[in-house]
Amino acid sequence: MDWKDLDRLRSPGFSYGRRGYDRHEVDRFLEQLVDWLETDAAHDIGQVAVTRKLELVGKSTTHILLTAEQESEALRRQAKEDLAEIQAEAEALAREVREAADEYAAHVRTGADDDARHMRDEATAEASETIEEGLRRRAQVDDEIKELETQRDAALEKLEQLRSELVAMMEGHRSVATSSQRASP
Repeated sequence: MDWKDLDRLRSPGFSYGRRGYDRHEVDRFLEQLVDWLETDAAHDIGQVAVTRKLELVGKSTTHILLTAEQESEALRRQAKEDLAEIQAEAEALAREVREAADEYAAHVRTGADDDARHMRDEATAEASETIEEGLRRRAQVDDEIKELETQRDAALEKLEQLRSELVAMMEGHRSVATSSQRASP
C-alpha cells in the first residue's frame, strides 16, 4: 500500500461483509497503518503536505496570474481609450491654437498693411513737400542768379564805360605829354 496517497486513508475502500466491513481487511489495514506511522509516516506526510501546499500555491498563483492578466488587459484597454481621448483633445486644442494663430497673423498682417500704407502716404506727402520746397528754392536761386547776372551786366557796362573814359583820359595825357615833349627841346 502507498501511504503517500493520503486520500487512500480517507476512503480505504473496504469490502462489505455480513456485519459490515471485512474484519481481516480492516485489521490488515490498521496493521499496515501502524507500521507506516512508526517508520516513514513523518517523512511521507511532510512530502505530501509540501506537495499539497505547492498544488495550492500553484492554483493560487494561477489564479493570481489570470487575474493580473485580466487586469493588465483592462488597463491596456483603458490606457488606449485614455490615449485616444487625450489625442482627440490635443488635436482639438492644436486646431484651436492654429485658428487663433491664423487669426492673430491676419490681424497683425492687416495692422502692418495699414501701418505701411500710412507710412507710405506720409512719405509721399513729405516727398511732395520736399520737392515743392526744392522747387521754391530753385526759383529763388534762379531769381538770385538773374539778379546777379543783371548786376554783373551792369558792372561790366560800368567797367566798359570806365575803361573808355580811362582810355580817353590816357590819350589826352599822352597827347599833352607828346606836345610838351615836342615843344620843349
